[in-house]
Amino acid sequence: MRILAEYDKDGIKVTVFQMNGRLSVKFEDNLLEQTFKFRDGSGIEQPEDVMKMTDESFMQALKSRFEEMNHSRTAALEKLWKETGEEFPEII
Repeated sequence: MRILAEYDKDGIKVTVFQMNGRLSVKFEDNLLEQTFKFRDGSGIEQPEDVMKMTDESFMQALKSRFEEMNHSRTAALEKLWKETGEEFPEII
C-alpha cells in the first residue's frame, strides 16, 4: 500500500492510498475514520478525482456520519460505564 496524497479538507484529514488495483480514501476526524474503496474503472483513479468527488454536499454527509459515529461511541461507553459501575475521579 502506498500513500498517493494527504491533505486537509474542511477540518477532515484525507489520505489517498493505492493498493492492488484500487484506491482507498480514508477520512479522519479526531479518533474516528471512514474509508471508501474504489476499483479501477470506477472513475476515481487519482487524488485529483478524489478532490473533485469531495464537494460540499459530500463533505456535509461525511460530517453527519462522523456526528452519528461519535454519538454511537459515546452512548456505548456510557452504557459500559453504568454496567461496570466505574466512574472517573473528579479532576479539579
